[in-house]
Order: sequence, then C-alpha cells, then structure tokens
Amino acid sequence: MSEAPTAGDLNHGPLFVRLVRFCIPLVLGMFFHGLFNLADLVIVGKLGDWALAAVNTAGILAMVPMVMATGVNNASIAVISRNFGMRNYRRANANTLQSFLLLGLFAVVLGTPMFIWARELNELIGATGKQLVPATEYLQISAAGLVTMFWLIQVTAVLRAGGDAFWPMVLMIGANVLNVVLSWAMVHGTWGLPAMGVPGAAWGTVISRAVFMVFGLYLITRPTSPVKLVLRGFRLRPRMLWNRTRIGVPSSMQFVVRVFAYMAILRLATLYGQPVAVQAALAVGFRLDLLATFTATGWGGGAAAMVGQALGAGLHKRAEHAGWLAAGLNAAMMWGIGLVFYLYTDWFVAAFGKDPAVDPQFATMHGIAVEYLRIAVFAYGFAGIGITLAQALNGAGSTKLPLFLDFTCFMIIQVPLAYYMGVNHEELGYDRTDLWWLLNGVIALTAFLYAFVWWRGAWKEKEVQ
Repeated sequence: MSEAPTAGDLNHGPLFVRLVRFCIPLVLGMFFHGLFNLADLVIVGKLGDWALAAVNTAGILAMVPMVMATGVNNASIAVISRNFGMRNYRRANANTLQSFLLLGLFAVVLGTPMFIWARELNELIGATGKQLVPATEYLQISAAGLVTMFWLIQVTAVLRAGGDAFWPMVLMIGANVLNVVLSWAMVHGTWGLPAMGVPGAAWGTVISRAVFMVFGLYLITRPTSPVKLVLRGFRLRPRMLWNRTRIGVPSSMQFVVRVFAYMAILRLATLYGQPVAVQAALAVGFRLDLLATFTATGWGGGAAAMVGQALGAGLHKRAEHAGWLAAGLNAAMMWGIGLVFYLYTDWFVAAFGKDPAVDPQFATMHGIAVEYLRIAVFAYGFAGIGITLAQALNGAGSTKLPLFLDFTCFMIIQVPLAYYMGVNHEELGYDRTDLWWLLNGVIALTAFLYAFVWWRGAWKEKEVQ
C-alpha cells in the first residue's frame, strides 16, 4: 500500500536546480571516496616504488569484488528509487533489507577465495620480488573486511535512492579522513602503534569503513529516514533476492569487464620495457584517473536516482532530460579536472614518492607517470559522459545493454589492439604513448555509443519490481 509523500522526492522543482543541489553533495562524497585509494598510495609511496607496486596490484584485485557489489548497489537504486517514485515506500524498505542480505552473502562468497589464494592472484597480475609478500598481506586484509566496504557503499546507495545526498557525502568524507589518519599511523608507526608497512594501509581502510558503516546503518534505521532498513518481521524473500541478482549481475559484470581491461593494460604496458617502473607509474596514473572517475560517479549516481524516481512517477521526459543534463555537467567537470592534472602533473605525481633528484629510483617511474597522465586527461570529458549515461541506464533498470557496450569496446576492441601494438611495437615503431592514445580513443567511442543509446530511448519501457 502506498503512503503519503516523504522527504527526498526528486520529481518536484526545476530540473536543473534539483539536479545540481542533489548531485553536488554526491560529487563531493565520491571525490573523497576516491581518495581512499590515493591516500594509501601516497602514504606507502614513501617506502619505495616496490610499495607502490604492491598496493596497486593488490588494490586492483580488491577492486574486483567491489565492482561486483556495485551491481547490487545499482540494482538497489533502480528498484528502490522506482518504488519511491511510485510512493510505494513499504516495498522500497523491504527491498533495502534484501539488498543488505545479498551483499553479506557476496562478501563471504567473494572474500573467502580471495583470502585463500591471495599470493597466487597477485602473482597472476605480475607481482614479483619485494612487492609480493606485502601485496599478499594487503589483499588478505582487504578480503577479510569486504563486508565493511559492501555495506558502506550500500548505505549510501539506499540514501541516494531515497533522495538524500547529504548523509552519503558525510559518510564518504568521514571515512576517508579517518582512513588517512589510521593508515599513516599504522604504516609508519605513530601514536604508539607499531610500524606495519604496507599491510597497515589495508587495516586503516578496513577499520575506517567499518566505523562509518555502523554509523550509516544507524542513519537508515531512524524513523525519519526516507528509505529505512526495517528488521521487524525479518525473513528472506527469494523473489526479491532473485530480482536484485537478475538486475545486478549484468551491472556487476560491466564493472568487472572494465577492471579486467585495466589489468590487461597493466600487463601489456610492460611489453615496452622497464616493468617495475611501468607498474609503479601506472599505479599513480590510474589512481589519479580513478579519483576523477569516482568523482564523476557523483553525477551518474544522482542521475540514476532521478531517472528511477521519474520513471516510477511516469515522468519519462524528465528522466531523459536528467540524463542529458547530468552527462553535460559531468563532462565539463571532468575536463576541468583534466586541465588541473595537466597543468600540475609533476606536482601530483611527485606526491606519490620522493623527489627524483634526491632518490633516482623514482626518476623513471615519475617520467612514465607524467607521460601517461598528460595524454589520458584529454579523454576525461568523454569518460564523464559514458559514466553518467551508463549509470542512468542502470537507474532505469537497463543493465544488459551497458554490459554489452563495455564488453565490446574494452574487451573486443581495446585489449586485442593493445596486445597487437605491444607485441609488435619494435617492428611497427609504436611506443607507450601510442598505447595511451588508444585508451583515449576507446573511451571516446564508448561515450558516443552511450549517447546514441540514451537518445533512442528504449530504456524508458524497462520494467523493474
């Protein structure tokens, strides 16, 4: 049975004003969420390039379950926001509980093998020598704490689906600030804590997420929360769990495709020589990319919630315009970030290690990272468009098409071309800069395809429950 309207209804007021007011806190929150990974690299970078490489390889592997859980988050936003737009708050609340149960199961199923085979997984993507042991320990700690990451992100997804952008921002900023403090203390041994090195960064992240996960759970159990986690009458609802899985798995696989493409590029870039320096450089370059793209998901997440609520209320034109507007604003923001990165590339890269003039071991890594970043930023605006419209499609419940587009662009086009260029680079005269431009071209192609799909509008007829 439907209830009276509550706070968080995104279907009232001028679209531009409502979108900007809703998305800006989400952008800020996701920016600080992106700082999670950056903070770890900056902190451990003082230990040496091997520490940068260790956190990067382990971090990539830890990202696989995270992006799989993101599919459940996207499914939750699609279903909860649609029911919220229909003012069926009871069903929205019921779906909230089932989503947390599903993610708890995911944490066990995905975390257990990652913990057991942490060393073998790190070796698989190129961890060797001095970086292997700390990378293994970092991954095991991350695997043991998966539920803190899953449930913290799910809390923010539930709040966004209910039209609340303020508390997701607070949760992400607070967790990141605590992460920086704890990671520094545990890596370098301050305030009476032992110096744990690279594993200390993983402990800092897990603990900080756990603290704010608990706070977030409190927020969505309050009577004033637009969407609530209601434990009264708790029971498993197989149909709801299946619905979350059916919608969420394609979205999860979409992100997994991107991570595997990233892992492939990490290996293929070493074909041009200097493998340790390349991995350390890409640890820096890709993490700066990740900071920008996490920030971009603030606009995408806002668009997903607004599209879901608008479709639930039958406002198809408002849903369509929300996607276009968010994509345009995101592209402008992303190219602005790219300009800052381009102008101050040396400063950003130097923050992850020591001054190459003082410690020559960082000189090669520094040069490759600068080279990569000054090319990558040209595609940032296209990345913003693709991210926004992909999330808007997910918010509409259309998750299979984004998976198809990403698989085609990144696995069918990008990876084979990168492999061909790397294996034949001496004969064909290619160098690493040609690889970076290839990545840019694929990102631009992806953005144009998403724009075409959004323009066609078949997603408006997608049914979710």
